Amino acid sequence: MNRIAALVAIVLLALLTVPASALAAPSAPAAAPARSEQPAAPVRLDVDAMSPRAVTATGPGELVVSGTITNTGTAPLDRLSVRVQRGPALSGEPGLRTALDGEAGTDDVTPPFADLGGLAPGASVPFRYAVALTGDPGSSLALPGPGTYPILVNLNGSTGGDPSRLAAVRTLLPVSSLPGAPGPSPQAAPATMLYPITDVPRRIPPVPGQTPVLTDDELADSFAPGGRLRGLVEALDTRAPAGSPARAAVCLAIDPELVATAAAMRNGYEVTAPDGTTTPGRGAEAAGQWLTALTAAARGTCVLALPPSDADLVALVRGGQAELARLTLEQGRTALVDELGTPVLPDTVWPVGGVLDEPTLAALGGGTRLVLSADGVGGVGGRTSGAVRVTDEAGGRAADRALLADPLLTEAAAGPDGVELQGGGPGALAGQDLAGALAFRAAGSAPEPVVVAPPHGWSADGEAAAGVLSALAALIGDGRLTPAGLPAFAAEPVPGDEEAARLFYPVQAGGAEIPGSVIATIGDQVRSIESLRGAAEGRTGVGAGPAEVFDPLVRGTLRSAAAAWRGDPARAEREAAIVTERIQGIRGSVRVLEPPSPYSLGTSDAPLLITVANGLPVTMNVRVVLSSTTGLRVAPIPVQAVPPLGRVQVRVSAQVTRSGQFSVGAGLRTPDGATLGPDTRLRVRSTVYGTVTVWLTAIAGAVLVVLVVRRILRRTRSGGSGPGGPPAGSGESSASPPDPVPPTTPAGRGTGPPPTR
Repeated sequence: MNRIAALVAIVLLALLTVPASALAAPSAPAAAPARSEQPAAPVRLDVDAMSPRAVTATGPGELVVSGTITNTGTAPLDRLSVRVQRGPALSGEPGLRTALDGEAGTDDVTPPFADLGGLAPGASVPFRYAVALTGDPGSSLALPGPGTYPILVNLNGSTGGDPSRLAAVRTLLPVSSLPGAPGPSPQAAPATMLYPITDVPRRIPPVPGQTPVLTDDELADSFAPGGRLRGLVEALDTRAPAGSPARAAVCLAIDPELVATAAAMRNGYEVTAPDGTTTPGRGAEAAGQWLTALTAAARGTCVLALPPSDADLVALVRGGQAELARLTLEQGRTALVDELGTPVLPDTVWPVGGVLDEPTLAALGGGTRLVLSADGVGGVGGRTSGAVRVTDEAGGRAADRALLADPLLTEAAAGPDGVELQGGGPGALAGQDLAGALAFRAAGSAPEPVVVAPPHGWSADGEAAAGVLSALAALIGDGRLTPAGLPAFAAEPVPGDEEAARLFYPVQAGGAEIPGSVIATIGDQVRSIESLRGAAEGRTGVGAGPAEVFDPLVRGTLRSAAAAWRGDPARAEREAAIVTERIQGIRGSVRVLEPPSPYSLGTSDAPLLITVANGLPVTMNVRVVLSSTTGLRVAPIPVQAVPPLGRVQVRVSAQVTRSGQFSVGAGLRTPDGATLGPDTRLRVRSTVYGTVTVWLTAIAGAVLVVLVVRRILRRTRSGGSGPGGPPAGSGESSASPPDPVPPTTPAGRGTGPPPTR
């Protein structure tokens, strides 16, 4: 018995370790746990196009999928074949979510494979697979009726053994009506789609007149033909042109900072390198073309302004920057109107994630119209659409209106975490899940209004957006949806007896907020900018106005609060450091210039001539402050008005109190005492005697005068005692020179003294 049990255990273990592909029939597909299956061999399957994106009564009768197969290995691939197969129509939200996670079955209908032959290492081969939408299950997809179906593009082949699945791509196929057999006219659901046009902030806070500086040059590629942002605008023109029903259902959700960055780039810009140097940017022309195309697309289209840099409003309010949140929202709308030349929805806010907390609602003020995810509002009885009233419980106010966005459609637009949409990355099918979910919501005899709100950071490129817009247009054309602009939705009446809904701020959203330390840094940056604004003076016809200079700087501080950094506190901290360094550089542009040589002062009251430079394009009122003035006595210095991008020479009255060479600190302050640029050390060389030296010199001179007078007096007294003799008691010697030898007298005469006269 023990031997038999051991043998059974070995057999069971062997069966459990056999690969699933070895147990399956060569042509039978295995259930895939992901939207893009990992290939069993080094091969890449890229789907470039699928038509139609949504099946309608007036559309084509067959599904055509085309793409490319690449052998990325070193061995040849044999007996390659491809087909499209489908699963059953999705039923209920759980079924749709299962399909979005890539776990729905796709083996209900399996048409025949199309043979592609072999493929040498490194070679590629295009493919085109066409299959009828209706008909016999053995030769078509055999669609039974409207619905949303999971489908699989299945690639089989061999690397030396039996054929097996090498790669696969999963997606959804929305079916509004069967081709050529329209059923009863369905009731159309009102629909609107928010169309995010955003990117991560890349511009360093600007100053008018200075060359714009970006932290990288990725926008040059995104604005260029084939780039993501260029494709988003082009998809509007091709799949939802102006005046079409699909365009009427679209509302552009635009980041004002992105538009301002493009406007700055078109006139030339620079890009910082890791070593701090800058190089000319290469996307000026592409930025100008993109901005022109966006301006044309926005004209006559609903436009909603996102917070500048798509800032995290809840984090700002929680960090004590509620006024900044309100101010920048309004400034962003104004800047967008000025640049695009088209109206922007007033007092309408779409927060990141579609969620708010009560303090933020209160900070926005009454009368705000909101676009919120149905997951962020409680007390609505499970509704996923329509307009509701929301209340700030602390303030007891229920005057704000919210339009509910469908979280299921948001999830479909975002795609599952960690799952690629197809082998080789996002491409032609990247927006197909959203198209399928949209058709799923539009199905039914009495469908509810549909609001499509992709994430703010929607990563769709032009192909993905074109697919979504094509499906939207097809569903509108087939009578499943009817376009309803966002203003019409927002104006939808709320039943008077309906109780106000309550805000629900998910724990996950709070955990991903921009850190409080970053918000505190933003507060310091804004105060620094406002101190500069307080020193500025707008003079008619001279330079720029203070608002023109400092409002963009204030909005630029939101770079570190961008929703793109949610969940990445280290990145938010780095962005805050970039802004802080920039503001310090701006303050440092208003400074005292160091003279090329020391000041030489030859008199005790010689003035100091100090040069003050202003690097800002606005007149700045400053105070010159001297420190470490040992050796100088300085008179009060009046406030100086320094012209835009100019200089003034300030004459400082000073008295020198000592001689020699010494240093004096010279700095600038705003009229309210805030420090501007760094202090400058002035070298002073004085040849003027100081006070002590003057007194010593005076005393020495007095002593000299006394000695001279004494000498003169002595001389005078000596001469007044008698003719030819010293004065009595003078103490001086009275000896006279010896008399000369008397002359020789005649013989016989004595030599006596001369006779007395």
